[in-house]
Amino acid sequence: MDRTVNISQDLLTRAINESQDGIIIADAQKQGFPLVYVNRGFEKLTGYTADEAIGRSCHFLQGNDTDQPEEAEINAAIARSEACVVTLRNYRKDGSMFWNETSISPMHNAELAPTHFIGVQKDVSARILLEQQMTRIDPLVGISNRHHFDQRFTDSLVFARRAHSGMSVLIIEVDHFRQFNERYGQPAGNECLRSVSNCISELFVRTSDCTARLGGGEFAVVSLSFGAGALRQHAQKLCEQVRMFNIPHIDSPHGVVTISVGGVHCMPNRETTEEMLIGLANSKLQAAKRNGCSQVLITG
Repeated sequence: MDRTVNISQDLLTRAINESQDGIIIADAQKQGFPLVYVNRGFEKLTGYTADEAIGRSCHFLQGNDTDQPEEAEINAAIARSEACVVTLRNYRKDGSMFWNETSISPMHNAELAPTHFIGVQKDVSARILLEQQMTRIDPLVGISNRHHFDQRFTDSLVFARRAHSGMSVLIIEVDHFRQFNERYGQPAGNECLRSVSNCISELFVRTSDCTARLGGGEFAVVSLSFGAGALRQHAQKLCEQVRMFNIPHIDSPHGVVTISVGGVHCMPNRETTEEMLIGLANSKLQAAKRNGCSQVLITG
């Protein structure tokens, strides 16, 4: 049975324009695949009018953020004349970023050559932010995990370079933590880590501070707010507060749980890398531990 239903062009146009999702059509036979159609959903989603968008490649929605790995996936699908679904960081006309889940499908002529690409765009920012929230926290201690710390570290370094401002990095380690776990058991070790984590997060509370657990008994802080002197004072206070918990640790020369801190404060330039700063902070941490632990060593 033929179930084909003929609908009017007016109904089809109204249906596409009533869609809450952005719908675009790009010319597959012209360089850069310029847009030839966008619906009202696209205009609401991006803030750009049809007149502002038509004739431009949809890449303009990425602004300067063009180095996204999903681009390779799109290019491969286009080369094979296949459909694909990717999620990209896009930017509205007002500059605000949103996560755009884009479904791209080719249209073919009688010779099976692609003539146009149809794109359906969905704002999935709420979903992505929820996923990020769920994956950026260390479940044991409730502060950032290593993945989130690495992201914040990168962002802080980029900002410090552009703003010509100082930044600070601390690496913090619970002294003799492996021996503590072996003697007192993992539940006691977990409680010790939570106590140290709470102390760190209560001391480093500025907007630019990111406190994280890197793994095991190791923590880190990155901040844009401190000078070298203030950083040393905060790190020293952190050491003193952890000692004052008086958590017994008979395998430590101090008899209680202590921490050692290594850090660096600098004015980063183009040559400054994340690896360089982490390396400097780690070298200071190891020196502090060689000096008997429960020490603070900061360069800068």
